[in-house]
Amino acid sequence: MTKSVDPAVDVENTPQPIEVLHESHLSAKQWLLVVLCTMASMIEGFDIVAIAYTAPAISQDWGVSATDMGVVLSAGVLGMTLGAMFLSFLADRYGRRIMVSVSMLIAGIATSAVIFAGTVAELVVLRVVAGLALGLLVASLSPLVGEFSPRRHRTLIISVLIAAASLGAVIGGLLTSVIVAEHGWQSVFLYAGIITVVLGILIQLLVPESLAFMIKRHPELGLEKVNQTLLSLGQAPLAALPIVPESVSRESSTVFALLIPARRVTTILTWAAFFAGFLVVYFITSWMPQILTNAGLSQEKAIQATAAIPFGSLIGTLLIGWLAKWAAINRIIAAAFIAGTAVMLVLSFLVRDIASMSFSLIWIMLFLIGIFVMGAFSNLYNIALAVYPVQVRSTGLGWAAGLGRAGAVISPFLAGVLMGMGVSLPALFLYFAIPTVAAAGLVYLINMREMP
Repeated sequence: MTKSVDPAVDVENTPQPIEVLHESHLSAKQWLLVVLCTMASMIEGFDIVAIAYTAPAISQDWGVSATDMGVVLSAGVLGMTLGAMFLSFLADRYGRRIMVSVSMLIAGIATSAVIFAGTVAELVVLRVVAGLALGLLVASLSPLVGEFSPRRHRTLIISVLIAAASLGAVIGGLLTSVIVAEHGWQSVFLYAGIITVVLGILIQLLVPESLAFMIKRHPELGLEKVNQTLLSLGQAPLAALPIVPESVSRESSTVFALLIPARRVTTILTWAAFFAGFLVVYFITSWMPQILTNAGLSQEKAIQATAAIPFGSLIGTLLIGWLAKWAAINRIIAAAFIAGTAVMLVLSFLVRDIASMSFSLIWIMLFLIGIFVMGAFSNLYNIALAVYPVQVRSTGLGWAAGLGRAGAVISPFLAGVLMGMGVSLPALFLYFAIPTVAAAGLVYLINMREMP
């Protein structure tokens, strides 16, 4: 029988659950965990956009109308939003590792099963199922990695994890064109699904459960179980478990736990920041090629210029995570949003003459928007992971990302309406600079101390 916490232990000198690991040292097992989970993030990033990459081939093969294909493209995003919001509590109740593994198994099977789909309806159902699982994965993966990362490097490691999703989408796009040409579009889903399932199994076999989760949610597992995990990580064992009140270990992991008085203000600020961030980011990613084309660039040049944004996003995400070693990340994110606003304002003044501008200058401005706006947005996930306590962390992240996606739904439609009303291109950038500034202010106001 394992030994529980000694009641005589000095509470003030007992390590907190998230800090039982060495402050800066990563063991080989921790590196393995980070690598496996980073690969999982890359697969997740690719799986989200796989349907977009294969849409032309599916439309041609099945004769799918643009309307029906729109439903197919939206199905995965809808599933992911619902999964993040309504399934994230499972990771706070049953554990991060098991939910990462289960979500990858379900997503992988649903993705591979696309090869058996023969109708649009079947494809939609499979994409919704995969999306639900990926929504749970997003809410489970970052907490798992963060809770196994040393405090000094935690933010940077999470930034790498988030950036990996974008990298997976880029690499996947390059591979998809080759696979579709040689083996057909179904093979893209078959291979992606198989890799997802294999990674899910490896994580279940090789990655231990989060120590912070075990201590806060299941203190009855005892000191021996926690020390076994610490030893497997090459870390020093504990003399005693941190003391966790029974009210914490038994706390509900529903959305209502995010809105108790002690968390309400921070939760609302976080939700609003995610919403504003999604609003501006999806305007940029959805409409930039069309805006540049309307401004006078050729379609080829518009696409080439827009490609600067995801490259800037990768650099900005990692740069902000690295800078967080020396300053509060919410202030860095706020500054990045403001800097991105400045670039958007410059672009608004120049957009009428963009056809006569140097292409290098256009590329640099969009690259800077990627660094500042997209990099700041990506690191909002670090905000949610930092402010919510272990017992509701996945729920907090899931609801922030899920509700924030309402901005992703509204943004392209709103921009289309404004353009249809005859709003000028300079004014369009000015309008969407407003949520960028709002996101900066909201993030700045968030108290970065972990809530009780």
